Amino acid sequence: MKTKIIFLLAAGIFLFISCQKDLVIQDEILPVKKPAVEVEGTLVAEVIHSPSLEGNLLGDPAERNVNVYLPKSYYTYPKKRFPVIYYLHGIPAWENSLIDSIPYNILEQVAGLEAPVDFPKEGFISWVNKLVDNEGMKEAIIVMPNAANKYAVSFYTNNEVQGNYEDYIVKDIVSYIDSKFRTIPHFNFRALTGHSAGGYGALKLGMKHPHVFGRVAGLSPGQFPNETIYGMAQYMLAENQMWESTGPSIPYYPEFPFKFVNNTVYSLAAAFLPNPDSLTYYVDIPFTYDDSNNPVLNEDLMKKFNSNSLFALASEYKVGIRKLKTFYFDCGTKDDLFMWEPNLAFHQYLNQMHVKHEFDEYEGTHFSNMFDRLGRVWTELSNDFPEKKY
Repeated sequence: MKTKIIFLLAAGIFLFISCQKDLVIQDEILPVKKPAVEVEGTLVAEVIHSPSLEGNLLGDPAERNVNVYLPKSYYTYPKKRFPVIYYLHGIPAWENSLIDSIPYNILEQVAGLEAPVDFPKEGFISWVNKLVDNEGMKEAIIVMPNAANKYAVSFYTNNEVQGNYEDYIVKDIVSYIDSKFRTIPHFNFRALTGHSAGGYGALKLGMKHPHVFGRVAGLSPGQFPNETIYGMAQYMLAENQMWESTGPSIPYYPEFPFKFVNNTVYSLAAAFLPNPDSLTYYVDIPFTYDDSNNPVLNEDLMKKFNSNSLFALASEYKVGIRKLKTFYFDCGTKDDLFMWEPNLAFHQYLNQMHVKHEFDEYEGTHFSNMFDRLGRVWTELSNDFPEKKY
């Protein structure tokens, strides 16, 4: 891994510095109060208080931003109710992950990604409107919460160190959206989607909570077997040398994702290896280095870490996974973050368990064609919701 991804250092530093000077959001997020009639779908910004995140040891706020896309009929038909599609972000970790392209542009350079994210030139709002108007997507409310922690992404997991991000999504966000907007408050009319770490979160929360989300879809879901953790440990050394002048990568800011592997490792540790007594950021890191700077994995910690894998979760929640109406995930055969082989193995594992699911392989990388894939998934999910008369 340390030789596969050799960063374009000069270009990365140039883009990193230049992008700090002009950070903008591509789409205007409108306030909650709207005119009575809208001719197009609209994005509104919400702020909620999450009891599930109160008192976390990382000191992260319980007040969270949530972006909500409302289709045009939400205003033109004021009595109509709508199904809801939730989207969970990965890294860059924030509620604007589908709205602002700049963090991905930086990440593409500093992480040496082989393909850029296909951000729609017209912006998120127009892109979704076009899916509805021209591509066969049925109208739905789309919810994009912020689930970032101090290190980057929470992996949508409960613990006393980072807070209860699973409950934050399943309880706090869902109940807030159902109380504030005209949803159809039933699992048959909720879908949970996400990309990368968010794809992992969507599949995990779907398995565990089929009574909340009837349909789940993960794009390039995060999978971290021992081999990948070993490679990440190797690369952390090179990454730290490369960005030595920038200082530590913690706290994390989505606008400056210059230590991608460091942030991912500490995020994984905060989610799966929390340790309130540890002096190293309240987490245990599952590896050390020998005298030659070769990583040495801690077997006990990796056993605990792997108990959170999608393989282990599918085995533990095999009843829940069978209740889901849709269980979908995809992965590129050229995934540059090494997710292809573990996701293919997960597909084969589900086949062995005789679990109904859909796995889509495509010729591409972790981030390539992300919006194209997401648009197809949202369109299919929106058409899978039951017909409801109003």
